Amino acid sequence: MDKPEITSVPSFEICTDDMAGAEALAAFRQSVQDVFALTYFGDQSHYRLRLSAWHLGTIMAGRFQSTALAFNRDAALVATSGLDHLLVQLYVEGGFVGTAANLPVVVTAGDIVIFDLAHELKTQATDFANISVLIPRSFLAHHDEDASRLHGKVLPANGAMAAMLGSYMRALVDRLPTLTMADARVAARSTVALITTMLADQGDGIMPAAPPPLSPFRKVAREIDRRLRDPSLDATALARTLGMSRATLYRSFQPFGGIADYIRRRRLAAAAIILSSPANSRRKMGEIARDCGFASESAFSRAFKSAFGITAGQARQRGGDFWSHPDMQNQDNRSLDFARWMRMLHP
Repeated sequence: MDKPEITSVPSFEICTDDMAGAEALAAFRQSVQDVFALTYFGDQSHYRLRLSAWHLGTIMAGRFQSTALAFNRDAALVATSGLDHLLVQLYVEGGFVGTAANLPVVVTAGDIVIFDLAHELKTQATDFANISVLIPRSFLAHHDEDASRLHGKVLPANGAMAAMLGSYMRALVDRLPTLTMADARVAARSTVALITTMLADQGDGIMPAAPPPLSPFRKVAREIDRRLRDPSLDATALARTLGMSRATLYRSFQPFGGIADYIRRRRLAAAAIILSSPANSRRKMGEIARDCGFASESAFSRAFKSAFGITAGQARQRGGDFWSHPDMQNQDNRSLDFARWMRMLHP
């Protein structure tokens, strides 16, 4: 794990060629603690891992080869991880079975799967090799209706989308070790443009020269994000502001659980991000509740506990524990540094 030159892409590696299986598993657990809880069912001395990952400033990309593992992202982890990202994975070898927000997902070699980290997932993988790209959700704002609809979506290996995107992902991780940071910034922009375009519903697949007109959903979703702090925000207020009939409004959000549920989810997601940041450790909970559009601290507390299974105070404490971990200041603890990288990704 040599420290990279300033001009190179920051990188991180774990390999059982260099350390014992139990040590590698512990390092892997720590490095991905914001994404998954890992379970290994065998003798840890037999565990094998080869991990290489690169931080491109706005996205992260990695190559993983591991003995069979179980991956779990429960509601409490969603609430405390500080991540609002999409995870795109190409399974080069092996695969998994599991659930994404309680819906079944099966992935085999050659498939690409997308996970929205604002939701729960649970999978059991065989021995596997995959390529993973982590992208902040905000990159999809101009391309997609609601990124949550992509959670657990599988692009099958025999389809054109998986073949094209998979070829690019392989080429990307092959080249990353040789790139300068200037090259990496270009690669990051290119990767985001390709993935967001391919995942969006582009109709005939031709990217228009100018951004398409906003759909009713996207028009309303932008207004919701702009007015999250307004406790009076509801369907009636949105319809009046946007000159839209309530019937159109309800119809646009019906596939996403309804307008009220969508507003609540966006407010709770914003609150979870705020609570995970050490910059907000001294802010009063009532102030955070108001900033996220809740009429009272008690209403916020009930909604947060109902959604995530832990209290808002517990979520903040876990975030504080992460950033104040004594090993966080240890430059040799690259696993925690890698975990911190994920929280610092932004467009």
